[in-house]
Amino acid sequence: MLIEIAGLLVISGILLLVIGIFIARRYTLRAKLVMAFLVIVLTSLSVLAVIDGYVMRSNLEESANNALTLAARNYAARIDQFNRRNSQFLETEASLPTINYFITRKAEPPFNRQALLEILRALRSRQNELISSYAILNKEGINILDTDSANIGLDESQQGYFTTLANDPSLKSYRSPVIFDDNETFIVFSSAIIDLSGKLIGVLRAKYDASILTTLFGRTKGMVGRGSFAVLLDENDLRLIHGRREGLNYTLATVHDEEKIQQLINDKRVPQNASLAYVEQSEWNKKVQSINDRAPIMETRFYGLGTMMFSSAVVKLNTAPWTIIVSLPQDVFLEPVVEQTKSTLLLAGIIIFMVVLIVMAATQLLLGPVKRLTTVVKAITDGDLTAKANIEANDEIGILAKAFNEMTNSINDLIVDLEDEVGSHKLTAESLHKLSQAIEQSPVSVMITDLNGAIEYVNPQLCKITGYTEEELIGKNPRILKSGHTPQVQFKNMWNAITSGKSWSGELYNKKKNGDLFWENVTISPIKNKENKSTHYLAIKEDISLRKDYEERLLYQASYDKLTDLPNRTLAYDRILQAIANATREQKHIALLYMDFDHFKNINDTLGHSAGDEFLRYMARRLKACVRDFDTVARLGGDEFLIMLLEVDETRDAHGATNEERNVQADSFEEIVNNKAERILRDVAKPCVIQNMEFSVTASLGVAIFPQDGDDPHVLLRNADTAMYRAKRKGRNTYEVFTPEMGDVVMKRVEIDNKLRHALENGDFYLNYQALMDAETRTIVGAEALLRWDDKQLGSVSPEEFVPLAEESGLIVEIGDWVFDTALSNVKKWRESSIREDFYIAINLSSRQFRGKDIVKNIADALTRYDLPGSCLELEITERLLMKDVPHVISLLNQFREMGIRLSIDDFGTGYSSLSYLKRFPFDVLKIDKTFVSDIGEDPDDTALCEAIIAMGHSLGLSIIGEGVETREQFEFLNQRGVETIQGYYISEPMINDDFLKFITDFDRLESKTSVSQYSEQY
Repeated sequence: MLIEIAGLLVISGILLLVIGIFIARRYTLRAKLVMAFLVIVLTSLSVLAVIDGYVMRSNLEESANNALTLAARNYAARIDQFNRRNSQFLETEASLPTINYFITRKAEPPFNRQALLEILRALRSRQNELISSYAILNKEGINILDTDSANIGLDESQQGYFTTLANDPSLKSYRSPVIFDDNETFIVFSSAIIDLSGKLIGVLRAKYDASILTTLFGRTKGMVGRGSFAVLLDENDLRLIHGRREGLNYTLATVHDEEKIQQLINDKRVPQNASLAYVEQSEWNKKVQSINDRAPIMETRFYGLGTMMFSSAVVKLNTAPWTIIVSLPQDVFLEPVVEQTKSTLLLAGIIIFMVVLIVMAATQLLLGPVKRLTTVVKAITDGDLTAKANIEANDEIGILAKAFNEMTNSINDLIVDLEDEVGSHKLTAESLHKLSQAIEQSPVSVMITDLNGAIEYVNPQLCKITGYTEEELIGKNPRILKSGHTPQVQFKNMWNAITSGKSWSGELYNKKKNGDLFWENVTISPIKNKENKSTHYLAIKEDISLRKDYEERLLYQASYDKLTDLPNRTLAYDRILQAIANATREQKHIALLYMDFDHFKNINDTLGHSAGDEFLRYMARRLKACVRDFDTVARLGGDEFLIMLLEVDETRDAHGATNEERNVQADSFEEIVNNKAERILRDVAKPCVIQNMEFSVTASLGVAIFPQDGDDPHVLLRNADTAMYRAKRKGRNTYEVFTPEMGDVVMKRVEIDNKLRHALENGDFYLNYQALMDAETRTIVGAEALLRWDDKQLGSVSPEEFVPLAEESGLIVEIGDWVFDTALSNVKKWRESSIREDFYIAINLSSRQFRGKDIVKNIADALTRYDLPGSCLELEITERLLMKDVPHVISLLNQFREMGIRLSIDDFGTGYSSLSYLKRFPFDVLKIDKTFVSDIGEDPDDTALCEAIIAMGHSLGLSIIGEGVETREQFEFLNQRGVETIQGYYISEPMINDDFLKFITDFDRLESKTSVSQYSEQY
């Protein structure tokens, strides 16, 4: 309405102007002034009305459109979240070992049908009111188990939720469209069930009642404003939800031919009674299809809602080919315009009345002096320069009269000045020519513009750099070079400086004619005349693109890791500081995940450092894929990585929340961090191919959370590092969240390290011996020497705690010499007491001992000192000692063999390339690690692996030791498969020298060799 009124006012003003022109030709100055002021006032009111109406309408439309877009995206996000969450739930449930075993073992106990049915019912109960059926299909698509017993045995192999997963092995889950089946309307989520080899063995399927869409949609009437509503369309333009008229639910919104409609009915994509009775206008569908995320608003009418015009926000879902349309009648949000119209009419009438009164009074006072002045002007115009005007008052008319009087006196002086100016121009012509040549040949760019910014001159160097010709630039504004990358505030500062008469210098990022971007160092100065007034602007420019590129490269190298392109330690520390500042202000949390790859050194040692670098680049990409865009993945050095997770409130701002609400949010964030840590470990452990070799590497993670674990980057990093080392000590391939107790553990570790340096000289070390029994003769043939440490203050310290510290500090070499001396001394005593003439002792070698220069000589000297043969000694060597400098290792092992010392490979099967070690190195004994032995009879995989190791070792001529035997069943299993030697608590626990000597003596007196376990229990 305002625009219409403004138009009428403009037309009225034009008519008055035309009338005024005719009156001015025939009537007085008073009439002219009155008409002129009326035209000015009416024109001003017209412009004000147009601007006011436009601004008000724009603001109302923008507010309504923002509200519509926000509502549409909210509903889209709600449905997308539902689809993602249920797909994730189903993927997780499909990977349950119980379901896998149910299919592969054909429902044999304990994975029988009833037990798994109870599991399916429990899964269904999570969304009991939504899920109508939860079922398992085998690889042929037959329903083999269903919470709805009526479905069991049905062939669902032709359904899309089965065929899609069966035909595409890369898919893990599937969500069906809305399916119309008889009187039932539903949506199906399904997930592939994969065996260990990666093959599809079945499908887990959940059938949801389609009414869930109505629940997810919530209340749609009036949610944005009076008369607003929402519509949900599927990919066939079927109205799944119509928030204004429920009778239009499940009706087609666009025209389809009869053949396509029948095909959709046959495919159960639309109801049986689908028709074209309720379709929208043809332009409606074109508008919906042309909408995109950047411009989601359209204006349209809707079927069944009359001729009312609506503003609508159209949003596409991310997880389904569906469209949400949220609409609001335009009349509703434009109502304030009508009220504004009434106010404008009243104001315009009052202003016109006041203007008429004021102009009439003013012209009455001005007409007399102006009329007399007009007579004088006419005389001067006729050439009478002696005519003088009377100065009646010191006002504007008086000043004008005085000016006319002075004009005649200045004419002669003006003529003289013109003659002098012509002479001056002749004298300066040569200087101007020199200056012009210097600018033309200048190595820097030069531009001259007028005060409005229009280019009047450019030198050849500027044309050469920008690619424009002089003709293309003259008359244009310098913004032709604008790239859009320079901040507007910089241009604002520039204009503020030069318009105030000052020079300005700075750097601009401009664009050449061909589109290339380049940096310029620009100095702009005003050109001033003799009166010190600016007449032009001079810009001198220098291309500094090469320098800026070099600076950017230096900055990037200082902040990013060269190998992985991830932020380095310096940039990571800076981002942690910024994140802490933001989190403190917004009362949020931050999680630091300190990650280190398990046994990464083995890759460098076996495949070389180039393979290690390639592996780190590969893993850097995996880690970046695990986190969100605003999270940070950084490489701190070596194989240590940092992941910083930020807490983002996706639903509402946490300001003003109660303490209880904040605690709930904190718990939720910690749950998110735990889930993220588990995902990172899973993704890292997936096989990777480096230099045409496939292998898997695990990692250990430590987590520290701000603010409870520290409010300083150094503290948080230290605590996360501490938690990571705790994860490594727990067995690796896991994560640990920092607790205050871990700090105590670190302090204890420092204390252990300090006391370890004096433990040997204080005599705090001692040896325990665990018996080695011949499985066939049931006699004790040897023992393994186990190092122990008792401290007066620390008490008993585990070898798992002090041995790594001793290896790091190098003390393990001195401790190892003491172990050899003590153990061989006891063996000498045992042999002399005739307990066993061929009794031998097994001793572990650490990596620091094995790499020592004098290891062979030291052991030979110890055997000589106690007059013992090499056969009394067995050296246990772990796989990781063999990974570097293979020729040197083989040479050492051969020297041990020549001395008669037996060689045993310990912890077999827990490292890399074990089979190659058995073939390349001269071992006598293969020791099966206790982790495999402990699950014999319980884990079929470990049972099969033990059998394979035994058979392989015997085929290579090796003697086998079974370690960690604790039960009679484990003993019988190993004995039946020809294992020569048994070690473990089934035989005896580790004992000090005197107890061990008594144990051997008593053990020899047993008459029945079958009562070993009974004796060991009594002992």
